[in-house]
Amino acid sequence: MPVTFPKHGAICAKELAVDLAGLGYSQAQIFRGSRMSLEALEPDKPVVEFDRIATFFEHAAQLTGDDVLGFVRGQRREMRNSGLISYVGVSSPTVMDFMQNITRYRRVFSDALELDSGSLGDDGVLKWHFSIPAKFNRRQFVEFGASGLVHAMRQAAANDFCPELVTFRHARNANTDKFERFFGCDVHFGTDENSCRFSAADLARPLVTADDELYKVLKNCCEHSLQAKSRNAPLLVVEVERAISDRLAKAEATQDDVARALGMSPRTLSRRLAEEGTTFFQTLEGLRKALAMNYLRDSNLALAEIGFLLGYASLSSFNHAFKRWTGETPGMYRKT
Repeated sequence: MPVTFPKHGAICAKELAVDLAGLGYSQAQIFRGSRMSLEALEPDKPVVEFDRIATFFEHAAQLTGDDVLGFVRGQRREMRNSGLISYVGVSSPTVMDFMQNITRYRRVFSDALELDSGSLGDDGVLKWHFSIPAKFNRRQFVEFGASGLVHAMRQAAANDFCPELVTFRHARNANTDKFERFFGCDVHFGTDENSCRFSAADLARPLVTADDELYKVLKNCCEHSLQAKSRNAPLLVVEVERAISDRLAKAEATQDDVARALGMSPRTLSRRLAEEGTTFFQTLEGLRKALAMNYLRDSNLALAEIGFLLGYASLSSFNHAFKRWTGETPGMYRKT
């Protein structure tokens, strides 16, 4: 059966395509090999499978040779172009309300984005991830979203306040100083989660764009939209990958452990993965391969450290697996 991926508002991809054309790139260059198409972006407010949007941002970064394309675009992002969810965000009373509202109403805009504001009140932490398999690189878009969110909140509060800490799950070994200058705090890559931590004082900041009457109307509209919107079911492979990721370095990423974490028996997990056209081993191998290639390309981690993070008992085991996947050793791949 064909696998379907959750969808996401694609106005940002449409704007990116327009800007690439403005830089002189042909339509063939803009879309060839990107998994995106001109037809998909034709509507005023296009909605496209998120894996295609993420892949398009990666393609644009490679096409232009701009390693921080997504991050820089986020700093210029006009959040109101996102529609209803952006308006309810900027009309909120405070920064805290802004984040809680976009968390609650994110389904109005995206089936792919998972936001967690449960720790905001206690620790000031907002977490997020996108529900697509690890084989789809989403680094450019994750950075676009992070800088875009902080930029929008600064605009709404009319204050260049800074997070206390920003973390990203993906690795990066170049241009990290640009991130620290923009966010105004330490930025860590290759961590367990994407997150921003804010002080209580900054979360309590009033928004100059707050509008009580408009806020009430927009929240009501969002509630109705949520009720009317049919949400795609979470992709099982993504949930399995997340459970594996949490256990790789502890050498606990077995089918039994993952099935238990997902609240099902190993046999049920095996059957449901078969319905998705895959197996637990294929999912584990695919995740390890994607993570390995990201670590080798975007970090300075030693090969032995990468092998450990992927759950291999020795460097030779990692070398053997990587050569089986790619035909090259990790060292050869890193040099290309």
